[in-house]
Amino acid sequence: MLQEIEELTPTTRKLTINVPADVIQSESNTIYNQLQVTAKIPGFRAGKVPQSILEKKFSKNVETEIIEKIVPRFYMEAVKEANIEPVNYPNVEDKIFIKPGEPLSFTVTVEIKPEIKEINYEGIVLKGKTSEVEDSEVDKAIESLREGKALYSATEDALEESDMAIINSDAFIDGEPKNEFSHKDYPLVIGSKEMPEEFSTALKGKKKGDEVEVKIKFDEDMPNDALKGKTLLCKVKITDGKKKNLPPLDNEFAESIEDAGCKTIEELKKKMHDSLKDRKDSQINLEYKQEIINELLKRHDFDVPDSMVKGEIDSLVDQTKEDAMRRNETLKSDEELAKELKTTAKDNIRSVLILETVGKKDNIEVTDDDVKKAMEEIASRNNLKIEELMKLYGAREGSLDAMKSRLFADKVMDFILEKSTIEN
Repeated sequence: MLQEIEELTPTTRKLTINVPADVIQSESNTIYNQLQVTAKIPGFRAGKVPQSILEKKFSKNVETEIIEKIVPRFYMEAVKEANIEPVNYPNVEDKIFIKPGEPLSFTVTVEIKPEIKEINYEGIVLKGKTSEVEDSEVDKAIESLREGKALYSATEDALEESDMAIINSDAFIDGEPKNEFSHKDYPLVIGSKEMPEEFSTALKGKKKGDEVEVKIKFDEDMPNDALKGKTLLCKVKITDGKKKNLPPLDNEFAESIEDAGCKTIEELKKKMHDSLKDRKDSQINLEYKQEIINELLKRHDFDVPDSMVKGEIDSLVDQTKEDAMRRNETLKSDEELAKELKTTAKDNIRSVLILETVGKKDNIEVTDDDVKKAMEEIASRNNLKIEELMKLYGAREGSLDAMKSRLFADKVMDFILEKSTIEN
């Protein structure tokens, strides 16, 4: 039972917990009764070993077993009695010993979720944003679809932007061949970002059979040690040239866009307009919600548990490193990143706790139907069956808890957004 609770910090509590002597004695009797049946002691028949003999041989083991049983049980009862919500494992201050015939007292410290007593999300004012779609945006989207349907035909003419050069490229650093940076029959679209821009600059205006040299100077902060501070010389030969041919903007082109399901070019333009409008509406919705989060953080200033902040920092560091590697950027040390991301981590935790408080106050819950609908939408977007998606979630996150947390946050944010004022 809980004897005393002491507030060490706004997010740390010290609990003094008592276990009555009769509880300890009862557990001890139970264990020794089991030992009398199972223990094999030379000179004694099974079930006939005196408890005094068992105590001499097994007292330490019995004490350990008793502690392992009663400490967690009485800790959980004390937590419930104290009406607190721990966020990490408790730290037992001193080694626990059992003295025969006496009650057991032990002390733990534990971090808890902070209590936000006064939650304020009323009267938030947002500046209105427009999701109007310009004709030029629709034209750009259509042009992107045309690019995706482009075909290349062999040409002897000089190559221009967006044409394709089939190249053989031999790479050298300080006169030494570097096969790992060489290419054979590589299809390079002039002006694309797939190769350093020096390639496109050198190849523009050239034609099949031409040879050029491309020099690329790499900075000292280049992640690849083999290229750091080096000049890469590439001897390039165009083995074939291909002219880019875009399809005409007609009804046949509209029908060729399978996902659109359009028969005419006008239908396709309308489809693109609606898609862009939906995308803008979604982006504006996200921007509104971020502004709401920023306002809520201004209105509610409270301490957050160190263990929660550390966990969020670790997650942010891992994500930042993955992003840097994907963009081929120089990686900072974990210590540097942790220092840079500490404020963001605290704000993230505070945001979660604020939304959780709002959700509890207004009885907002994630239902099975909410989860089912979300799963169906994700499966549809990714052309997966629900069963396949469930397996992916199971392998990646272990359960649907992460999804439920995101759905809960979304529902709370929608609730607050509905109560906010959007000024035009």
